[in-house]
Amino acid sequence: MPPKTELRRLIRAQLARMSPAAVGAASESIRQSIPSLPRWQDAQVVAAYAALPGEPDLRPLEWVGEKTVLLPHVNGEDLVFHAVSDAAQLKSGAFGVMEPDPAKCPAFDPRDAEIIFIPGLAFTAEGLRLGRGRGFYDRLLAALPSDILRVGVCFAEQLMAELPSEPHDEEVDVVLSQPA
Repeated sequence: MPPKTELRRLIRAQLARMSPAAVGAASESIRQSIPSLPRWQDAQVVAAYAALPGEPDLRPLEWVGEKTVLLPHVNGEDLVFHAVSDAAQLKSGAFGVMEPDPAKCPAFDPRDAEIIFIPGLAFTAEGLRLGRGRGFYDRLLAALPSDILRVGVCFAEQLMAELPSEPHDEEVDVVLSQPA
């Protein structure tokens, strides 16, 4: 098993080879499977993410009206969540990610979410996750109650049979991907 840094490099290179059309089609397939998630139908508050290029795009703002949608912005070493209802409330933030503008969106405690969608560079079917290396989501997940459904989101190419794991690595409950 290569070390995490080498795995990250290999996975990033593999994702860079995906065409925009392939990313779009795979993202659509993943979005179509969201309603079948446990608790989705009854969930009122859902935390998600704004996709980076090459990440599955869940289009969480399409859920506004049915659910309170929380998106993170980077504040130092932490992710701070805000309720977002419109794309005009987003701005380019840390690492080029679209983030809520704190001046336009109320802060919202992610512990009040019923489901949280977690991006990652790789996942195992059992829920191990390889992040981008900064630990933002590991710190967040460690602070959340265990009754929040943790959903890892990735393309089929990012599903691995095994991943290196350290004591601080947080797992997800379910991995959502498109059929390979």
